[in-house]
Order: sequence, then C-alpha cells, then structure tokens
Amino acid sequence: MAPLEAILHILFRNVIDKLSLELYSISKLSLVISKLSLELYSISKLSLFVILLLWMKIFIIPYTITTTNTKRPKNYLDDVGSQVIHIFNSHDFENLTNIASGGFSLVHVVYWKNTINKFAIKNFNENSKEDDIINEIKIMRVVASHPSIIQFCGITKFKDKPHYSLVLEYADGGTLKNHLRNNAKIKWESQLKFAKEIAAAILWLHGNAIIHGDLHPNNILIHQNTIKLADFGCSRLRGNEYYTKPRPRGIIPYMDPKILGNPESYDLTEKSDIYSLGVILWELTSCSSPFDGLARYLIKSEILKGTRENPIPNTNNKFVALYKVCWKQEPDERPEIRQVISELNSIEPNNFNSQETGDEDLCLSSCEVI
Repeated sequence: MAPLEAILHILFRNVIDKLSLELYSISKLSLVISKLSLELYSISKLSLFVILLLWMKIFIIPYTITTTNTKRPKNYLDDVGSQVIHIFNSHDFENLTNIASGGFSLVHVVYWKNTINKFAIKNFNENSKEDDIINEIKIMRVVASHPSIIQFCGITKFKDKPHYSLVLEYADGGTLKNHLRNNAKIKWESQLKFAKEIAAAILWLHGNAIIHGDLHPNNILIHQNTIKLADFGCSRLRGNEYYTKPRPRGIIPYMDPKILGNPESYDLTEKSDIYSLGVILWELTSCSSPFDGLARYLIKSEILKGTRENPIPNTNNKFVALYKVCWKQEPDERPEIRQVISELNSIEPNNFNSQETGDEDLCLSSCEVI
C-alpha cells in the first residue's frame, strides 16, 4: 500500500472508530433514557395509585359502615345522596359536655380545637338503627337551610361510639322549655314572635313533604333569641312507608290523640304536627307544661276524652282560638300550617289581652275546651 493510501486508511479507521464510539454512547444514552422513562412511568402509576387511595380514604371510606343485617357494607354516599357531607376529625373537638339526652342519643356541646367556636354533637347509642340515622341526615340536608331550623354541619366518628355522630349548630339559649320556665313573665311580643318562627319552620318542613313527628319544647331551641327547630329522629317523608316507626315515639301531652288511641293503625301526618303546635302555643302563654303533675297514664286518658288545658286569662282572643282549633281531636278539623301562619300574622304584637275580635270573626273556627 502506498504511503498516502496508508495514511488515509489510518485516518478513515480513526474516524470510523470515533463514530462507532459516539454511536455506542448515544445508544447507551437512549437505553438510559428508556429506563428513566420506564421508572418515571412506574412512579407516575404509583403516584396515581397513592392519590386514589387517599381519595378513597377521604371521601369513600368514612361513609362506609358495616351493618349486622346485610352481607354487604352500607355506603353512606349511596344512602344519603350525592351531596357532599363535611366529615370532621373527632380529634379536633375538645371539652365535651353533656347538655341533653333522649332514648336513642346524647347531645354534647364541644369546642373546636384551639378556638372559642362551639358545636353540638349528637351521639347515637347502640340501640339506634343505621337506617334511622341515615334518614335523619337526609332530612336535615333538605331542611337545615331555614333560619329557624338548627343547622346541619356534617358528621364525625368517635372511636368509642358505635355510630357516626351528627355535628350541628350550637344553640346558645338552650331549649324553649327551659327558657319559658326561667322567664315566667315573658313578654307577649316575644311569645308571638316565637310562635311565628315555630310555624315558619313547620311550613318549611311541610313544604318539603316532611313531617317532624316529635314537636315539643325540648326539641325547640333558641339561638340568639331566634327559634331553632331540632331533633329529626322521628321525622319522615310524607308517604314513605319505609321509615314508619313500628311504635309511636314522643311526649304524651304533645302527641296526636289519634296516635295515642290507635298506635298500630294511625300514622303520622302533617296534622299531627299541627296538634303539637297547638299545645306549644298554649305553653308559650302559660310558661308551664301541659297537665303538669298528672301521671302519664292519666294524661293519656284525659287527652283521649278530649280534655285540654284552660286558656291563660287575658290572652289575646285570636291566639286562644287559634291553638284551640289546632288541638282539635279530629285531624280533618285542624288547619293547614299556611292557615296558622295567616292567622298569626293577623294578630297585633302589642295587644296581649285584646278583645279586638270575637271568635266568630276568625278565619278559623274555634273550639271550646271539652
């Protein structure tokens, strides 16, 4: 080989070797990039999986409770509806203090951790049925936007409690019953104001096809001098047979006589709420419990006979006539809630013992105490 050809051959081989080395490096880089891409893809899949798990923990798992009467878990999302329900961490509540109790629940006032904000916590006992709790949550989701109904804030779960607990607005004035006992000389203007607010809350319920079913002054709260209707544990949707209680629940003096006399055959209606309202209106003027001091079985007997409390002297005639017609024995003779509100709005707030009208002038016919 000539010297020039030999030199060119050497130079050409050097170029080829360098090019091969570069290509090899590029190949290795491509492999590294491929591996890196695969790792990133795996990490991405893992991150997606972790995010999914977190989402399930926050939004799905807290709603799932295992029941004893079914083989599958009961999912609160399915049963309560599609609305978002705020889930509170029970560790964020402190200084639990019992303020009320019932046959199926206890109510505590709590402080939001490191704040002065108060909530009411309704804890259900082991005798409570999950279907009833779900029913109560459903109803509160519908009606709690009204200013005279206690606000539903969400749910929480305490480790030592068998069921989820309701987180509710705290009413700083306590129950209407205690308010009346502590203010025996409550002004007529306040009595009429409370009556209108209670009736407005009932109108909101009935307008949403909901029957409260357990109206009495312990289930009516006061917050900043405003009525707050509470406790929907006995409430039901009109015509919804699934949530009909097998046995009537309530406080006898406020219960519809038809339910007291025929607990198996007669069911709750809006007129049952109207009867309870009539007794509450009387109590607003008396500041005492109906049939106070009488044994329970005697109270039931007297109500079934048609006996009612006597009006308080000098009470506004229209007001007396209104609660008398509300507590009539026959449901068909009781007014609708819109009629009650119309009559309340016609009463002068500054005229407690008014003789401004005779009973015959009322839009609603009155009844005598039987």
